Amino acid sequence: MGQDTMQMQNTQVVIVGGGIAGSSLAFSLARAGRDVVVLEASEHFDDRVRGESMMPWGVREAQNLGVASVLLAAGAHTAGLWRRYGEGSVPRDVPVGLLIPGVNGSLNLHHPTACQALLDAAVHAGATVQRGVVDVNILRGARPVVTYRHDDTQRQVSTSIVVGADGRGSAVRRAIGVKLERQEADGFVAGLLVEGIEGATDHDVVCDHDLGLLLLMHQCGGRARAYFVVLPALRSRYAGFDGAVQFLQDATAVDGAVGATMSTARAIGRCGAVAGTDTWTAAPYVDGVVLVGDAAGHNDPTAGCGLSIALRDVRIVRDLILDGAQRSADFDSYGAERMERMRRLRLVADLINTACVVPGPDRTLRRQRFDSALSEMHPTLFPLILGMYAGPEIIPADLCDGVAARQFLQAA
Repeated sequence: MGQDTMQMQNTQVVIVGGGIAGSSLAFSLARAGRDVVVLEASEHFDDRVRGESMMPWGVREAQNLGVASVLLAAGAHTAGLWRRYGEGSVPRDVPVGLLIPGVNGSLNLHHPTACQALLDAAVHAGATVQRGVVDVNILRGARPVVTYRHDDTQRQVSTSIVVGADGRGSAVRRAIGVKLERQEADGFVAGLLVEGIEGATDHDVVCDHDLGLLLLMHQCGGRARAYFVVLPALRSRYAGFDGAVQFLQDATAVDGAVGATMSTARAIGRCGAVAGTDTWTAAPYVDGVVLVGDAAGHNDPTAGCGLSIALRDVRIVRDLILDGAQRSADFDSYGAERMERMRRLRLVADLINTACVVPGPDRTLRRQRFDSALSEMHPTLFPLILGMYAGPEIIPADLCDGVAARQFLQAA
């Protein structure tokens, strides 16, 4: 059937991508009375290595959007502490549940469960959702048209604004010609969903390891997502059918409480991995189209801020759309805030990798200085790491070049 004979659907907002960012935006806009259509490629959400721990500043954004209660109802687990096991030092707790009034800590939930709960909430709020969508394209103009295929039928929808929330490989971003700048990875992040975790679950774990960093983010029912941050040269260590076995062997080899905790863990599915790259753009938008979440550029997952970034994007873009934003210039404030936010978080991830992952004869000393900076609230490094938990905007401007923090670590 030719495009000129296709039935044209009309709506106020089209959101391409029904993951956490897209469905949160759909829910929030639909609840505000907007007519919203969500186009999602998957028929169901599969388990992959994706963001599953939301920093407190992201939880505040979720509360603002009205989706925090949705995630909690779906079984999200709150961790009020982050416990760091440094090399050769006693464990140190970061009370993340005390950093932002009204936010009790980090929020952890299995990614497919979160996506489905949010998409269901969007439908309940009045959004229209199409799943199994392919071949998405954007016809730009005063009133953009989104074309796509669904159930072997070519379809199109006319709208006031298109939001691309379709992830790192965004079809929307390609369609509008937005290019991302890129910083290559210092680390590589491998993740494994595990069950059978025993012991206290009131804290999440960051642990120095011979290969880099081990992280454990508790979920409900004895489940957790474990991550290794290693050098890119070790990216194949956890690949293939034996990857999960190798992952658990490395995790249980950790001395002390962390190794003991992981000794009872059983893998659920295969291990997956992503490169710790950073991507960004000064203008994640054109007339009639705006990008959010990973589609607009992503942070090195070592910093664990991906979900928080996405929900900050959604909250800002929601407010602009409700104010009538459509043209490129209407989103300039979003682009400027996001550019600075990503720059600061890029520095945070770089410092964590430098302190704890990058090998060398001085790594033990770097790790020890990093630990002491956190415990003593050292003014050159502590505010940067605090920004990871409480929001990058709290980082003092005079520290945002990272010079003082790098000199502090290199003094080892």
